[in-house]
Amino acid sequence: MGMIAAGNGRRIAATSACPPTARALRFEHLVRINDPADPRVPPLGRDRLWRGLVLRAEQPLAFVPWLDECSIVRDGSDLVRTLRFGQRIVRDRVRFHAPVAVVYALAEEADGSSFLLRMQIDQPTLDGLFVRFTYECRSPDHREGDPHADAIREAYRLADIDTVRRIRQLAASGRLER
Repeated sequence: MGMIAAGNGRRIAATSACPPTARALRFEHLVRINDPADPRVPPLGRDRLWRGLVLRAEQPLAFVPWLDECSIVRDGSDLVRTLRFGQRIVRDRVRFHAPVAVVYALAEEADGSSFLLRMQIDQPTLDGLFVRFTYECRSPDHREGDPHADAIREAYRLADIDTVRRIRQLAASGRLER
């Protein structure tokens, strides 16, 4: 536990550990890939979408502008990644469930934090293509009931829309062709 300054100059106690009783922040959303009603959006096929999701795991620097450095080691079909965001080091494992889902998991950390992201291709109709992003996060900043939970959900939703935008850019440039 540390002390931080409150806005009124008083010091208050703060902890960086996740309370053991904190409920994980769980949420999901869909991002539409193709919209047959909008001719301005060129259709993206399932194969190229899958290659884009794989590329996001294999080359995160092309997708996450605030990521400073990344090293990747293959462990069978999984990727074990070490990501550096400023002074913060994050280690995760990425599993591929081809050609449907990519799952990112951070093992529970000493402070009780954990993170799971599943990106799954959903195709309910022939021309309906979506990515379902499912999150389960538990940390001092990511827990159900936190006053900032809605803002956190919205930030992830916007980041996921940006992921799809980047996949579209890579597809248009030919980088997702076999």
